Amino acid sequence: MPHRNRRGPLQGQELIALAQKLARDAERHAILSASLATQADRLMIAGLRLLDRPTPRRAASDRAPM
Repeated sequence: MPHRNRRGPLQGQELIALAQKLARDAERHAILSASLATQADRLMIAGLRLLDRPTPRRAASDRAPM
């Protein structure tokens, strides 16, 4: 927040401007937070899919002789 001179209480227009700035900041943070949550969900799903994959079996011709 910008530094204010000590000239007295905030005026009505200043309070409204401050409230609008805070609302914009809150909205920006909410959008960023939602975006990060979506990315986290996608990464979690990708990780779970990798864990759920069956391990590939080697073909009989690929096995070492005993």
